[in-house]
This record gives sequence, structure tokens and C-alpha cells, in this order.
Amino acid sequence: MEYGALLDDAFTYMKEGIFGNMNRWLSLILALICLGIPMNGYIMRIYRGAGTAPEVDQWGTLFIDGLKLIIVGLVYAIPIMIVWAFIYGGMVLAAVTGNINSAALENWSPNLGLTALLYIIEIIIGIITPVASIRFARTGSFAEAFNFGAIFETIGKIGWIAYILALIIIAIVVCIPIFIIIFGFIVTGGAAIFLFHFGNVAILGLLVLFVLVMLVLSPLFSVFQARYMTRVYDTAALNE
Repeated sequence: MEYGALLDDAFTYMKEGIFGNMNRWLSLILALICLGIPMNGYIMRIYRGAGTAPEVDQWGTLFIDGLKLIIVGLVYAIPIMIVWAFIYGGMVLAAVTGNINSAALENWSPNLGLTALLYIIEIIIGIITPVASIRFARTGSFAEAFNFGAIFETIGKIGWIAYILALIIIAIVVCIPIFIIIFGFIVTGGAAIFLFHFGNVAILGLLVLFVLVMLVLSPLFSVFQARYMTRVYDTAALNE
């Protein structure tokens, strides 16, 4: 798998389709403001193999497709939520009902076995979900989103090592600029407090600015990642 070519293709797709089209970019920001539901619907269009970034239109369809993709994600998240509830549920319930004190909170520690199980489940679901989501987008069938035999067969055709490496690469590429942005705001906020003694209002302003910056940039990251994973998925057919 030529990871550099896949990244270049995804970057060009994003740059020409979103960064180079202000109306489409603004429409996707609006799609994010609408609880991200239409944005998920737009991602579905990319997953279906659109050669160029599709238009942001037919908002009713975007909402419906977005809700469907969210439902698939929620179903996959159920095992995580169950294990999480076993680990933290009692502590959260005690805190909500007021039946906990600071000493109990300091002495409490999560079950290491369940915590390890939680991480393992998260990794497994993180590996499965991209292929499941693209398969769902292309078939329109909820059953196919959970057709594990077909999902594992697709990953096998891509190559398990190649596929997992592709996931690691996209995670690193997307996380680096996000980390830089977060680090920049932390440094700026810390410097503002230390040097200029800015108060809470100024810090709140920085937080609002950070949210706005991420809102503006999120469509670029989302489209880039969706296109990249679509191309990775399509390598399964090339390897048949």
C-alpha cells in the first residue's frame, strides 16, 4: 500500500473540494453546528466513492444518512459503554447521589482487569468501525454494517498489517495539527495569565476562540480522513 499516495490524494481531494470552495466549506461548518448530523451524512457520500468532494445539498438526506451513521456508531459503542459502566458506574452513581466523600474518592481505583478489557475493546472497535461504516454507506443495509465475516474478509484483502498501519498513519497525521493548535492555545493562555495577569473573562475568550478555530478546521480534517479511509477500503478490490 502506497501510504504517501493515499495521503496526497486525500489532501488534494480536501484542498480542491473544501479549502478551495468557500461556499462548500461554510456549508459544512453549518452542518457541524447542526449537532454534526448532516456532517455525518456528508461523510457517507464520500464513503460511497465520490470522485470529487460532493455538493452540500439535499439537507434532508444528509440528516437521515447522518443519523443512520450515528446509530451504527452507537451500536458499536455499546460494549465500551457496558464495560465503562462496570468500572466507573458505581463511583459516578455515588457521586451523583452524594454518597461519597473525598477520602473514598482518593482511595478508589479502577479494576485493572476491566480497564485492560476496555482498552482492548476500544482498539478492536476502532479497527472494525471504519470498514463497517464504509460498507454500510455503500450497501445502505444496517445488517451489512455488522456483517463481521464480510468486514474481516475486506480487511484481509487489504492486509491486516497494512490496514492497521494505515489507521495509525491517519491518526498521527490528523492528531499532529490538532495537538499543535491545542498546545498553541495552552501556551498563549499560560503566557497571558503569567505576563499580563489576564482574568477569567480573557481565558474564557481564548476557549471560545479555540472552539471557533476547531469548528472552522474540522470540515477539512473530516473530509481528509474520510477520503483517505475510502481509498484504503478500495484497495481491497485492487488486491483481489
